[in-house]
Amino acid sequence: MRIRAIPRGAVGAGVKLARLPLDVAVSLLPESDGGGPRPAASIAVDRWEATMRQLAGYALLDDELRQDAIRRRIAADERARALRLRNAAEERSAEADERLADRAEQTEEHRAAAEQRAERQRDQAEQRRAQRARGEAQRETKGKAANRRAKAKAEEAIEEQADGARLEQLEAEAQALEEGEVAVAAKSEAQRLQDAATAKKAARKKDQPTQA
Repeated sequence: MRIRAIPRGAVGAGVKLARLPLDVAVSLLPESDGGGPRPAASIAVDRWEATMRQLAGYALLDDELRQDAIRRRIAADERARALRLRNAAEERSAEADERLADRAEQTEEHRAAAEQRAERQRDQAEQRRAQRARGEAQRETKGKAANRRAKAKAEEAIEEQADGARLEQLEAEAQALEEGEVAVAAKSEAQRLQDAATAKKAARKKDQPTQA
């Protein structure tokens, strides 16, 4: 039997039979969410089948078989192109996710740094408030001490002035008493002298002879 007399269906069956172990091997390859080596290997097997059908079409001078092979190769190429686009999109998505993760990490770092700065500023502000409070307390304590010293000095001065005034008053009173005593003594002496003079006068009159 000549090769051109082989039916088209027999060619398809022979190709599928030859493809079977390849399909089994491809099915054993790992796959994750449409990715991994399995899709690319499946496309390679589809291209191999298209090539086999195209060669059979040329050998059998079967235009329909050749056209079927061309359609299968175009479909395999489209699948390969779609796979490349999806892989590229996944890579871009992964890169975008990585950039987003980097930005999120940077944002978190900035937030943590901002919180640390705010915490340091709060601590510094608290230290300044505490320092001002201590300064005010010290000034108030010094002021109170100065006020107490000034008050004590004022009271001491007042007491000294009071003592001086009292002393002056006592001295004035003593002088007045002394002057009073002198006056009383002078008055008594004057009265005594006057009484003595009166007595002498009376005595002289008594001693004179009585005129007829």
